[in-house]
Amino acid sequence: MPLLALLALAAFSSAYSIRILDPIVPEVARDLAAEVTTVALLSTAFALPCALGQPVLGALGDAIGKARMIKVCLSLLAIGSIGATLAPSVELLFAARILTGFASGGIVPLCFATVGDRFGMKDRQVALSRIVSAIITGQLLGAIGAGLLASATSWRVVLATTLIASLLALAAASRWLHPLPGSVRKPFTIHGMLTSYARVLKHPRAVVCYSAVFVEGMVIFGVLPYLAAMLEADGTGSIREAGFIIAGMAVGGILYTLSVKAMLQRMTYLSLVRWGGLVCAVGLLWLALVHTWPPKAFAFIVVGFGFYMIHNSLQTQATELVPEARGASVALHAFNFFLGQAVGPVLYGTGLASLGALTTISISAAIMLLLGLATAAGFARR
Repeated sequence: MPLLALLALAAFSSAYSIRILDPIVPEVARDLAAEVTTVALLSTAFALPCALGQPVLGALGDAIGKARMIKVCLSLLAIGSIGATLAPSVELLFAARILTGFASGGIVPLCFATVGDRFGMKDRQVALSRIVSAIITGQLLGAIGAGLLASATSWRVVLATTLIASLLALAAASRWLHPLPGSVRKPFTIHGMLTSYARVLKHPRAVVCYSAVFVEGMVIFGVLPYLAAMLEADGTGSIREAGFIIAGMAVGGILYTLSVKAMLQRMTYLSLVRWGGLVCAVGLLWLALVHTWPPKAFAFIVVGFGFYMIHNSLQTQATELVPEARGASVALHAFNFFLGQAVGPVLYGTGLASLGALTTISISAAIMLLLGLATAAGFARR
């Protein structure tokens, strides 16, 4: 089985589980007799351990092998998926999502780091975009499938599909994903881990990569757990329509991966980042101003395209900060990304309650516009 296909399958299983609960938050809240605002924080319960686990998992990948760590994390993802599917209470559901979040924290970053090890810089952004395609597809199927499947069956059936995806990826990785021949690894130690991260953080571009990915994770993904509740409050839709809206972002990402090679032939990655911020801002403003769900879904296609213009460029830069500590470099990138996703729902909850949807999302649009300009300027100076 080709390497990119193996890595794509592993990344797909992780991405599929990440956003699976966002469209069905109200349904889970009703079934487990919990508040919507409480269940919305399942996004934070996943994202925070995902972020916190990555510095350790990335360093372990450098020390004992990225292929081995991907298999370990896929095993933990399957165990967590079982717990989430069977959870009898919201407390146990939180515990299961914490485990799946921690496991996911080691899959996608190590897949990206593996691409960095085995593809030259000339081909790397396109190769990474193929992994991104798998991630987006997972998010797309998760968002649409969760809403449709939960409407016809239950949210537990939805979560059972994450178990199937993780087991398929684990079986394929166990059979075909092998270590890189001739790799030289040092034993894992806390001192060695801290030394690797210190080297990464000394790179002048590290602060740009990691601060930018934190902000985009916070702004773009923080709103997702609230979409279904916002639609229900407006009388314009429910969990099914929320799934289609969230899926719009994945569609935008797929359109990006199909066009990235042509765009890179016509512009630098700095221009890609600047335009990505503008495109995100336009999409978010559109989302805030329209009042029916189909235009909102189209707005999210625009948001998704702009987001991946920025995010894929940041991923590529992260793989080249310190090549001999690539697992650590990419893990720090993912750490900040998911830390932003953990903070986002908390800030959006406060903003939506105090300022309303229009003002809160408009502020988010302004932040993304400034992010694109500031990130490109930061890279240019460094």
